[in-house]
Amino acid sequence: MKIAILGEKNRAAAWEKHLRKLSAITEVIITSSIPARDSVNAAILLDNTDQKLITLEKLIKLGIHSYLVSHLPLDKKSLEKIHHSAQEANVRVQFSHWPSLAPASLWMKQKIKKPNLIQIKREVKFVSGAVDQTEIDHHWIDEVAWIIKGLGGNVHRIEAKPMMINQIRLGLNITLRYEDSSVASIQFSALGSSNLHQRTISDKNVAIDCDAIHQLVQLYRINDFGNLKVETKKFDPKSTAEISILQFIKSIQLKRDTLYNAYDALQTSIIVNRIYEQIRKM
Repeated sequence: MKIAILGEKNRAAAWEKHLRKLSAITEVIITSSIPARDSVNAAILLDNTDQKLITLEKLIKLGIHSYLVSHLPLDKKSLEKIHHSAQEANVRVQFSHWPSLAPASLWMKQKIKKPNLIQIKREVKFVSGAVDQTEIDHHWIDEVAWIIKGLGGNVHRIEAKPMMINQIRLGLNITLRYEDSSVASIQFSALGSSNLHQRTISDKNVAIDCDAIHQLVQLYRINDFGNLKVETKKFDPKSTAEISILQFIKSIQLKRDTLYNAYDALQTSIIVNRIYEQIRKM
């Protein structure tokens, strides 16, 4: 398989190292230009600019399987076009939503296919200085995307309450209620005394708690004797990018959906925009 990496050279070189480890890869090309049709099988697009979805759509129309490495895009109309274009062209598209691609998240998904309760608490250590609202919002948006990947986009009701100081959003409480009675909640603050990132999911049989920063998970279940038992596992967060590449290649080979695809991104954009609408009304 021949793969192009589009993006800044130093970043591209780091991704090339991951690709070189895979026997399925025969050639890697680092370039700043969109490859010609049939010149490569797939592309990794390292782009966090406003043009990233335009470039991604061009790659899809050329029939090139594509992996976009960037902040999660939220442009609903563009994501709709990309989703439909990828389906029509039979092209695999993956987005680098790291919370969904992390090894602990993949393990949790194996243990609980669809939780009925998700609770997330995330605090970012306060740093005095200028405020970047986009960067602050990126934290809770990532958590919404993680929930949508786990529970789907069929949200019946949204409750969102921001913590505002002089029109600057420094925290947010979100509750998503589903038609099947599943519930997900996020408590986010940018005013933490330290970084904290905890995710808990459960169904009728199992509960899993995850320290997302250290990729440490604990699975709780009742054994045959009625005792509560815990299974602990530790994952290497540094392996996330390499795992994501491997899974992207497998999705191409096996003609299956990627771990975080255009439909996932589209559903997330819809819910995030509903949250923004609710916040604006306050």
